[in-house]
Amino acid sequence: MATMIKLKLPPSTRDLASVQALPGLVDLPLDDQFGLVPINPRESLYVVRTDAVDNLDRRREATPEIIEAYGDVRISSS
Repeated sequence: MATMIKLKLPPSTRDLASVQALPGLVDLPLDDQFGLVPINPRESLYVVRTDAVDNLDRRREATPEIIEAYGDVRISSS
């Protein structure tokens, strides 16, 4: 299942390449087609998408910009 990672980013890291270079995310394959999506620009909140996230606590210690991770559930009407 895909995983969304919510981030609070300073202006200097508001592009996908900068986010991918963050220590807690550097080894995760981020979805290039999904990109870096603003969910609340006034609050500097963004999300990225990846396949899965392991050891979230360790990743948050390495990268305080990581707020949380949650499943990207696909909803269908059929």
